[in-house]
Amino acid sequence: MELNTEFLVGFIETADKKSIAKASEALHITHTALSKQLKSLEKQFDVQLFVRSSQGVELTEAGKILYDSAKGLLDQLSALDDRMKPYKIWRRVKIASVPDIATKYLVSSALTKIQEQGHEVEIVYRQSTKEVYKLLLEGEVDLTVAERFSMHPSIWTGELNQEAFYVVMPKNHPLSVQHEIALTDLSAQPLVLYTLGCTIRAALTEIFTSMKMPMHIKTEVGFSEVILGYVVNGSGVTVLPEAFISQMYSDRLVYRRLNHPDAHRTIAVASMNRSKGQRILRLMS
Repeated sequence: MELNTEFLVGFIETADKKSIAKASEALHITHTALSKQLKSLEKQFDVQLFVRSSQGVELTEAGKILYDSAKGLLDQLSALDDRMKPYKIWRRVKIASVPDIATKYLVSSALTKIQEQGHEVEIVYRQSTKEVYKLLLEGEVDLTVAERFSMHPSIWTGELNQEAFYVVMPKNHPLSVQHEIALTDLSAQPLVLYTLGCTIRAALTEIFTSMKMPMHIKTEVGFSEVILGYVVNGSGVTVLPEAFISQMYSDRLVYRRLNHPDAHRTIAVASMNRSKGQRILRLMS
């Protein structure tokens, strides 16, 4: 019988939390993905594992048997992994990222620390988050350091940081006198944004849509180096994450935080190998 240990992890987390929603949040996967994992286990053993109600979930008698056995199995696998660590040969680590995140979280800080632990690190750059995760799913890289994305169930992720969104504008812009920018003020501005497919643009679109406010996109660009040129020339304002802002050097531009609870992104380490991902996350934290 082939058993997916990631599904067992999801099963145990659900049993401990007594909630699929809380377990999926803790595991950084969607509610739907976790539900599919649990249904797959039920189908594999031909049993009902949980009794579902409006209050959450409770283990059935069959579920309790699997819970005890699964915990024992995962503890044994963890112990085995610890015993094998001194013999592991993965010295060379390939990490995929986008330029602004790689600069802030790898090149500027963690890279030396990772190398001091005996790892040779190769950073593979891509222009979009989707391209980064595609490399991971295809086995081209060992890990990713990128914005947390809609994840495949087999990918382990660990949160590294949350980054706020900032509105970038010319120094003489009327909104530059404000400490933070409200969504209503931003809604009235012509926007210079990345083309469709950009996760920041997608997040902004979702925020404006949820608030039932118009979003006036005046110019679409494909590269970060170009977007600030349009802003400097007065074509509009843009919205960029904290990692980009921390590397922005211009005496003609200012940036102000966008005041909305969802105006942020989560930076995470992701890997198909849990122990490898956890090790790199610890070195980066």
